[in-house]
Amino acid sequence: MFDECFDVPSLESFMTELVDRGFEPVRGSDRKLWRGPIHPSFECLTKASTMEVVIVPGWPYQPPALLVQGLSTNHLTLDGLVCMWKDGNTSRQWITVDGLFERIEEWCREAEQGWRNDDLGRDAFLNFTDKAPVLATFDLQHVDISRGGWGDFHGVVAASGTPVALGPGVARSGQLRGLWFQVGELRKPPPRQFSEVLDHLNRRQRRALWDRIERRHNAKTLAASGGVDLVMLCWVHNGRPDLLVLAVEGIGESASARALQLGPNDEASLMLRAGPDAPKLRTHRAVVFGAGALGGHVALALAESGLGLLDIVDADILTPGNVVWHVAGHWAVGSPKVAAVAAVVGHHAPWTKINTFIECPRTPVDIRTRLEHADIVVDATGDGAFASSVATIALQRETPLVAGALYRGGFLGRLRRQAHADDTPIEHRPELDRYPLIPPGDVDADFATPQVGCSAPVNNAPPAVVLSLSSLIAQSAIDVLTSRFKLADEIIEVYRALSGEPPFDRIGRLHSSQRPVRETNIGWIMAETCRKES
Repeated sequence: MFDECFDVPSLESFMTELVDRGFEPVRGSDRKLWRGPIHPSFECLTKASTMEVVIVPGWPYQPPALLVQGLSTNHLTLDGLVCMWKDGNTSRQWITVDGLFERIEEWCREAEQGWRNDDLGRDAFLNFTDKAPVLATFDLQHVDISRGGWGDFHGVVAASGTPVALGPGVARSGQLRGLWFQVGELRKPPPRQFSEVLDHLNRRQRRALWDRIERRHNAKTLAASGGVDLVMLCWVHNGRPDLLVLAVEGIGESASARALQLGPNDEASLMLRAGPDAPKLRTHRAVVFGAGALGGHVALALAESGLGLLDIVDADILTPGNVVWHVAGHWAVGSPKVAAVAAVVGHHAPWTKINTFIECPRTPVDIRTRLEHADIVVDATGDGAFASSVATIALQRETPLVAGALYRGGFLGRLRRQAHADDTPIEHRPELDRYPLIPPGDVDADFATPQVGCSAPVNNAPPAVVLSLSSLIAQSAIDVLTSRFKLADEIIEVYRALSGEPPFDRIGRLHSSQRPVRETNIGWIMAETCRKES
């Protein structure tokens, strides 16, 4: 047992405390299972006189398990396992018996109150005894579940066996048949086995369920459904819908069920993970120039964060070598990079509308056309000449700009923002000491050997550096779109120190706010531009 423990002294102390509280090790358990008097807090929830404490591998980082028989509440399995702590809990409240008993008292109070303040109190999947390693995906609105009744739905099984996509209506040939039942507010804990499902149904619903199960006697019907039917129990919890999906096997009284893990795929559910800026970003449009290593990851991050409209501009195609850095995989080799990025974004953030442009704009007219409806422009091309061109047009149009590029074989990454009234226009920064110039390096040292069929050296930037700068570019763009402007107008990341080349001789971040206040700002330049044009 002690071989499975990280801290033997604390475990020995805990077991000594158990003995002091009247617990004894169960014979043959190697002191892993301890039985003792029931905690007084459980007396109003069960008639059991004893409870058991199980020492599980991973002490003290993993809490002991608690077994109590005769309980009927949430956070409990049919074999009596009481769910005391959420997975990943780091409190170590259980390291003493006093701490364990304190948690028991808290748990019992919550159980008596019906878990009113606990969002996980009715997690039916976790509490169900038998679970299938299958994910059920669905859009609850699409399945069309009404209040107070039942109806048909169906499941389409993926070639791999998972996920099972749930949809409305009667099953066709080759699909799984399903019945949904809407029961409103639950009067008792969610079912932990199939027989308990009936406890939540009214008489008409029970009859509909049993009719379906009894009809499974028909061999032809069983064969059509693969021997499996689906049952969906739906209820309302804290004003929002909740449900349990079961795969039912067997006939009549011998029928059994296993719970399927739920995977809601409606936009509202997916957007829960898009971050707090998603509502603001939904109405914004960004144009990203460059769909390569940086641009692809930036586009994906912006879309995943909730961006509503995205234009991607690049004339290149994806080659096998690009894939090492790129957001798309080898499946997209030979495709235009913009199409590859659009496909990945579509899979991750279906709410983002994407426009792709297979082109490399060079003239003022072409660049203006792409910026016409943009709320922000992102330059991720790494092309110095284009960077100057797009910065000039963006300044004239007063379109916010964020640009990023890697230098010195990926040792340095630079982000430039031209968006706020106090931001120095990019074309004026070389004149100011507070924006240090990145010195040229030795091509042989900074770049990898050219690949076969190409004379240009390959940027040797590590993939982790690509991801780091891409993240910074996306963060800066979101900082602009949300009007926070908390980041500096220029940030240089030193990923690997350049010996003897200050200020780049130390790993870390340099940003413009660390240097003297600039004499020139974007508002002044815009005013001068207007006077010259008039």
